[in-house]
Parts: sequence; C-alpha cells; structure tokens
Amino acid sequence: MQKLKILWVDDEIEHLKPFVIFLSEKGHKVTTVSNGSDAIKLVLKNHYDLVLLDEMMPGMDGLTTLKEIKRINSSLSVVMVTKNEEEDLMEDAIAGQIADYLIKPINPNQIILTIKKLFQTNEIKKNKIGADYARFSSELNEDLGSNPNWDEWSQIYQKLCDWDSRLDDIRDETMTHLHFLEKLNCNSEFSNYVTRNYKDWLSTDERPTFSFDLISEYVIPAIERENTPVYFIVLDCMRLDQYYTIEPFLKELFDVEVDLYYSILPTATPYSRNAIFSGLMPNDIAKNFPKYWTNSADLDTSRNRNEHQLLEEHLKDLGHEINESKYVKIFNIEEGDYTLRKIESWKNEKLIVLVYNFLDLLAHHRSQNQVLKEAIPDEEALRHFTKHWFTHSTFYETLKKIKEQNATVIITTDHGSIRVNRASQLIGNKETTSSVRYKQGKNLKMLDKHSFYLENPEEYGLPKQSIIENYVLAKEDYYFVYPNAFHKYMKQYVGTFQHGGISMEEMILPISICRPQK
Repeated sequence: MQKLKILWVDDEIEHLKPFVIFLSEKGHKVTTVSNGSDAIKLVLKNHYDLVLLDEMMPGMDGLTTLKEIKRINSSLSVVMVTKNEEEDLMEDAIAGQIADYLIKPINPNQIILTIKKLFQTNEIKKNKIGADYARFSSELNEDLGSNPNWDEWSQIYQKLCDWDSRLDDIRDETMTHLHFLEKLNCNSEFSNYVTRNYKDWLSTDERPTFSFDLISEYVIPAIERENTPVYFIVLDCMRLDQYYTIEPFLKELFDVEVDLYYSILPTATPYSRNAIFSGLMPNDIAKNFPKYWTNSADLDTSRNRNEHQLLEEHLKDLGHEINESKYVKIFNIEEGDYTLRKIESWKNEKLIVLVYNFLDLLAHHRSQNQVLKEAIPDEEALRHFTKHWFTHSTFYETLKKIKEQNATVIITTDHGSIRVNRASQLIGNKETTSSVRYKQGKNLKMLDKHSFYLENPEEYGLPKQSIIENYVLAKEDYYFVYPNAFHKYMKQYVGTFQHGGISMEEMILPISICRPQK
C-alpha cells in the first residue's frame, strides 16, 4: 500500500487518536489539527497527499476550509467527514471538489477503503487487467492453434479491439507492448490465412460477407422493410477500433446492431468503395462499365467519381430502381454544413447515401504533416482523435437530425488502415503505382514473405492493362519502398497509417445498423 502524508482536521481530534494510531501502524504519516486556520497554515508550508476534513467546526467550518485549501493546492485530495447527510450539503461539497466523503461515526475500514479507492484504484485495476489479459492471451493462442475460419477471425479481432479500449484506460506501457506483440502475431497468421483462401472465396458462397454484398444484404432489406428514409453512410477509412469509440454516442440516438464484413483486396478506395456501390468486383466494373473505370490507378477521385451511377445501376439490377436517390460526398466543413441543412428536405426520400472522407484525409495528411504525426503518434491517439472529431462534427449533428425522422441509418466504411512499421524492398518500373501498401505494375520483384503476389489478377477479380501486369499486396505491417533512396522513404513512411494491404485492421470492418429507438 502507498504510504501517505495525511492531514486530519477535526475540532474533536483528541477523540480520534485510535484512528490516528491505526493509520500510523499502516505506515501513513498523520498530522492532526483542531481547526481550519491551522490546517491552512500547514497546507501552505507542507506537502500532503490527503486531507481528512471535518465538516462542522467552530469558527472556520469545513466548506470554508475546503475552499481555501483548494485555492492553495487544487490537486490535493480532500475527504469530507460529516454527520450531515443532507443532499444540499453534499452538492456544495462536491462543487468544492472533494474527493469523497465519510459519514460519522466512522470506522477504520471506511478510511482504508477510501484510501484504496483514491490512491490504489489504478494499481488494483492494473493487477486485475493483467490477470485477465494473461487468460485472454492463453485463450488466443488456443484459438490460433485451432485453424480459425473467417468468422472466428472476426471474433478474434473483435476481442483484440475490446482489449485496445481496456488498455487505453490504464496506460500501462508493458501491457500495451504485450498487446502490440499479440496483434503482430495475429496479423501474421491472418495474412497467411487470407492469402491461402481469398481466391477460393470469390468462387463460393462459403465465404465472408464482402464489400460487394453490402447493398444487397443490408440496404435493400432496409428499404423494403421501412416506410421512413434509409440513410446509407460510408465513413472512408474507419477501423473497427475507431468505430467502437463512436458507438456509445450512436446508442444514445438509435438501437444499434453491429455486424462485421471483409473488404475486398486491395483494401483501397478505388477498389473497395466501388465494389460497395456497384455490387461487383473491380474486374467486372472495368468490363461492364468501362466509362466508369479509368486507368489512373493512383487517383482515388478518378476511379470514384461515378459511385452514384454505379449505385443506380446496382439498384436497378436488384429490381429497386429509385428515381433520383440522393448521394452526397462530404470532404470539408462547408459540405458537412450543407448536408446538415438539407436533412429536413430528405424526409420523404427512400435512400440517401452520404460519404464522409474525413478519416481517410486524416490518414493521408498525417503521413505528410509533422504536427499531425505528433498529435496522433499511435493507435491509441488515433482512437481518441476519432472520438474527438465525431463529437464535434457536423456528422454527429446530422445523425441527431436523422433521428427525428425515425429513419434507419446504416453506417459502415470501405476499408481500414494499419500503422506500418517495417519497410520491404520492391522493384518496379516507372509506371508502377506509388501507393505504399499495394503496387500495380509490370515486372514487380519483392520479398515473398512480406507480400502477396497476384500473378493472375483476373483470378482475384482485378483488371489488368497488359498480359505482364500484376499486383502485389503488403502483408501484416510492411510497406513497400524502392531500393533507390530506400532509407529516405523508409523514414518518411514508418509509423504512418496506410491501407491497401492485408491485415485485420484493413479488412475486418464494421457495418452498424441503427434503427429508431423503441
């Protein structure tokens, strides 16, 4: 137990000697005074960890003494000791920033429990979480050894994200590092699992729900079921752990049910988001709608200009041609404000699609902006930043407006991102794409253990411009760097959040069905 310096202030301090002796025997150093004035003088001169303060004293009473103590040292923990249980008194005391209060007559166990609550909570919590994590780690190793299928991998990733949140609360470097190593191992196993099974998944119904399934499996049933508007909202580049930071706020507005689905490969906007809206793999988009699929592989905007048109074609193919369904992309505050203003006018629409690009822009700009790198150094900071953005965003205000319409909201993302830590050399010609988690080009050469080489892209649902063009995807937390200027670009991208490759963070994604509260 932590040894404390305690100041006990009570006009009947002589009657409390047994308690003072008891605390002293526990190793605490206790100083006693009988009035508020003497207590203030001691607080001015000495450091104390805790003040036990009688509420009813002649002269300067407890609340007045409390205010003076807090004026001197606002962080000093003060526990009020009182005979009075009136609610108004406690409200006044709490407003004066007491740490806790005890009702007379007190006993030694009450004091010890209060000390534990104030000074040992984190230690107790860390010990409990440490024991829980040891059990989780053991169970995780058993799960990995049992050759998990795609659904079991989703459950594993959910548990890892739950632990992200628990460990954020205690901020223990050792536990955080252990968790990082567990995720590293899981991503190694997951990447190998995906490379073995992905091609077969594309030709069977025994597979995860993929990007191209979302409209048919979630949006259409909602349209058929509801008489109120259905909002389909895509937050570009949102990981599952980021979603969990905003879910409590969604639950205040809606009844929420969450499923998980898998992004197609590459886990990048031109591929995954077009697949969502078209209901097709990229190769089929390129064949069936060549005017909507350009050859500019690096520019997200070039291949995602026609999402609305692809959605209309998809809806028509599903037998749900919706005249002038609403589709809005939001890149900045002004467009967010516009959307917020328009919500009321959409109350009679069947389907409204909103695409918010903020989180994706954040990931892209962070890799180039030193201020953002320092503000968001790791995954924990990314989660906190996501929560901060959401609670201050026009998106949150938009959801509040949507709630008033008793509408159904389906919130998802097109892909996640991973913080890359290990550079892997890759050789390609000058036409090779510049993305760091996946490459499309000719004569690509790389280390097999760090990557997934798609020798025949069409077997993976991907178009290619020539017979010798291929794709290569980074696995785990690797990123591709060319041999020339290797160290320069290794330093530039290490620790940045990227997407396009194979990892749990990029592939296993939330789809949240938010219905009107009953």
